[in-house]
Amino acid sequence: MREKSLERGSGEILVVNKKKLLKANKNHSFPVVAIGSSAGGLEAASTLFENLSPDTGMAFIYVQHLSPDHKSLLTPILSKITKMKVQEIEDMEQMLPDNVYVIPNDRGIEVTDGHIKLIPRSQGGRAVSIDVLFSSLAETHKENVIGVVLSGNAQDGTLGLKAIKEVGGITFAQDNSAQADSMPKSAIASGVVDFILSPKEIAYELVQLSKTGLSKFRAKQKVKDVSTEKVEVTIKDDNPDLVNIMEILHQKINVDFSLYKMATVKRRINHRMIQCGMKSIKEYAKFLLKKNKEIDLLYKDLLINITNFFRDEETFKYLKSTFLPTLLKSKTPNDTLRIWVPACSTGEEVYSLAILIAEVQAAKTKKIPVQIFATDLSDNVIREARTGEYSESDMKAVGKKRTERFFTKTGNNYLVVKELRDMCVFAPHNLLHNPPFSRIDFISCRNLLIYFDSTAQKKVLSTLHFSLNEGGYLLLGKSETVGTSSLLFNAVSSTFKLYARKKSVGVRKAPELAPDFSGKLMLDRIVKTLSGKKDRATSSELDHTIDATLLSLFMPACVVINKSMEIIKFRGLTSLYLAHPSGNASLNILKMTRPEFVFELRNAIYEVIKTNKPVSKSGIHLNHVKQDLFVQSVSLEVHPLDIEWDEPLYLIVFSMQQTEQLVENNIAQKDHRFQKQIEELHKASAEMGMVIESQDRAYEELQEANEEIISASEEFQTLNEELETSKEEIEATNEELLTTNQELHIRNEQ
Repeated sequence: MREKSLERGSGEILVVNKKKLLKANKNHSFPVVAIGSSAGGLEAASTLFENLSPDTGMAFIYVQHLSPDHKSLLTPILSKITKMKVQEIEDMEQMLPDNVYVIPNDRGIEVTDGHIKLIPRSQGGRAVSIDVLFSSLAETHKENVIGVVLSGNAQDGTLGLKAIKEVGGITFAQDNSAQADSMPKSAIASGVVDFILSPKEIAYELVQLSKTGLSKFRAKQKVKDVSTEKVEVTIKDDNPDLVNIMEILHQKINVDFSLYKMATVKRRINHRMIQCGMKSIKEYAKFLLKKNKEIDLLYKDLLINITNFFRDEETFKYLKSTFLPTLLKSKTPNDTLRIWVPACSTGEEVYSLAILIAEVQAAKTKKIPVQIFATDLSDNVIREARTGEYSESDMKAVGKKRTERFFTKTGNNYLVVKELRDMCVFAPHNLLHNPPFSRIDFISCRNLLIYFDSTAQKKVLSTLHFSLNEGGYLLLGKSETVGTSSLLFNAVSSTFKLYARKKSVGVRKAPELAPDFSGKLMLDRIVKTLSGKKDRATSSELDHTIDATLLSLFMPACVVINKSMEIIKFRGLTSLYLAHPSGNASLNILKMTRPEFVFELRNAIYEVIKTNKPVSKSGIHLNHVKQDLFVQSVSLEVHPLDIEWDEPLYLIVFSMQQTEQLVENNIAQKDHRFQKQIEELHKASAEMGMVIESQDRAYEELQEANEEIISASEEFQTLNEELETSKEEIEATNEELLTTNQELHIRNEQ
């Protein structure tokens, strides 16, 4: 006799008689619906059966992870919900349509010749494997089996759905309504799920299946099977369907993903296309218009919520040992330390900061009031963060002492203590669209900028600069910098990417928000016109007017630059020496200076920075045309400014000098080699400028490539987390406790 072995998730072996399996295939004329669940599954299953017609002509088998020592109440509970007959399966009882079969919690199963055979469950072994049930039914019922994975932890059911899919069966998984989403997520990520629906919607589809028949329904179903061969589609930036997808997301979700890096967006769209079995982006764009649930799934995929407690341990050590004590010391008990954490995800970083602050303040007699504002685009993650409840796997980086001090155990999870939760305020917020918080002392915005393009990065940094108090601090991710926004921030620690807000020059302006919101936020300005005669000027006002007039007439051309060589002030007529370069706008002095003396200017600036002493250069000839009668030369001076400022400042003064008149005879007598050397010198200077420009551009491209790598790494980490399997014994205990609570709750209600 030939036998086939199926391996259980717990290592047990299920033996199925091969000859009986072949014989059984002839008699299976009605569909069998196998439903598997774990933690949170009873509520989902109850909703499903409550909305099912009692005469679908299908047989239903329900299996849930339970302890063998736990008395199951599934049968009486489900009997009160559905009109179908609900019963625990007995040895070799043949399955009949319009019946619900519940697997006893102290038994394992195997399916032979259309019958269910109970086998003893090993001592201490885990509950019956959903994979075993699904795989067994796939062997015996082929295309007449339907697999449904509801709420639950771990990955049980995924392999079973794959077996069902391979024989032509139909597969379902619960959507984001699942209380515990590990099992449905694992099934969805495997690419073998036909329908991702709520329990109520699954019931509706099963009724439709019973009316149309499985074969006809397969021919009409709009959601195609996901291919096991995952082929990535190349999407061009100018693809009109990509633009359509951006518009759909903007209309439905109110988020403009066109400001995100297109490489990241296209990767996530490709991922969803693979999951939905779409072979072209055009097909996927049409699919999005019809399926609001897919829009939610794409949106969730685009928001890469990677976070954990004390992520980047060295940075948090620096914050606790050096930064936070100094920050708290600058406050009095009458002040409130205000902190903002944009893109907070599920709150781990927020509570990590709260823990550090509580630890730093523990030794102090006078406590500083602290308020942490935590925001994110997603309402779902904000709700999760606000709850402050985390699994045992989430707590790995917290440590035993901190867990005992700042968390209370609830079942198998851990709840943040009220002391920390009261410190934190969670709210949905779009950093690019919504008005920012104000009067903030410290902003932790880590690993967000890497997902934005350069335009959005500048907007975000401008917004964060506006939010901070004078001298407030900004913390970025390890691969992020303030880039071209160096005029707004000073580097405090390049190692830990901590920056301080620079003092505002002029009137503090509100940040630029997205167009569709800015009109609602800005009020019309009312200009008041003063009428009447002006008062007679005083003597001091006369002196001021005279000085201002003389300065405007005779002031030399000069600029003030910072250490990064960015111009922050202009004085006098600088157009003879400076010009805006083509391409992206820049206030870099070396990019704006005329090419004839950019080399001398660069050397002079570096010398002043090094010595902190004035440096002058003269006799720098300007290029002239043959018709000019005079040769002009430029002199320049660079002076360090003796002033207390956020960073060193330098004054550059330009002046024009006129040399002797040109004489044709003298020019004719000059050595042609000398003229050639001058031309070569200018050429070498121009080439050096090109090399410098090329190096600057290469650095920017390298920085962007680095950000792309970090972004891709975040995505891979997301996928790895989806595939990670929790330890079976811990999960089983958790699932059993939750199931017991649910059963008791339903029993009490009845």
